[in-house]
Amino acid sequence: MKSNISKNYLLFTSIISLIFILNIKCSKTQDVVPIEDTTTPIDSTNNVYYGFVLNEVLYDPPSGNAGDANGDGNRDANQDEFVEFVNSSEYSLDISGYKLFDADRLVTNTPNHEFPTNTVLSPGQAVVVFGGGTPNGNFGGSLVFAASSQVLNLTNDEDILTVKNSNDSTLFSFDVTVLSNNPNESYTRFPDLHGEYVQHNSANTGILFSPGTKTDGSSF
Repeated sequence: MKSNISKNYLLFTSIISLIFILNIKCSKTQDVVPIEDTTTPIDSTNNVYYGFVLNEVLYDPPSGNAGDANGDGNRDANQDEFVEFVNSSEYSLDISGYKLFDADRLVTNTPNHEFPTNTVLSPGQAVVVFGGGTPNGNFGGSLVFAASSQVLNLTNDEDILTVKNSNDSTLFSFDVTVLSNNPNESYTRFPDLHGEYVQHNSANTGILFSPGTKTDGSSF
């Protein structure tokens, strides 16, 4: 009788321990989710994919020192281009393996930039990809990259930025052509995250771009 009680006790404690371990594992895996598993709807025509939002694009850096968007002390027409994405969801998003293409590189399926392994965006965090150089600055606490393979190469008169996921499925595209008026400033959503794309100076007078931050310079 005593032996059976001991066996039952051991069986009971084993089951409880297993449940406890599984619960810990589930809570950890839920901290970071693939974008496809989140609940925010896809809006590919508006450059939003499950909370992964294209918020700002600088394809025509201003002339002179004012165009040094990456803060490395050198204004360069290609290296100071940038794109800014923001995680507007309540989840941390794993964007490892996501790829950016300009029109020419899309034809050959060779990305201008690919996000490295373990690139995870916290809720409300931005990620900025510059065309090149050595980005220098806080950029609102965003993740910051220089293009991994080639400058972004977004031409001012006609080009398309395409974003693909790690499975090479196209998430959305940004057509520069319809905005091709050589603005010498970025195009940004206004209001941030949800608004239409406008020239940055019209959203915040005197400010030509805001990589990693809202149009008013505050953090996301």
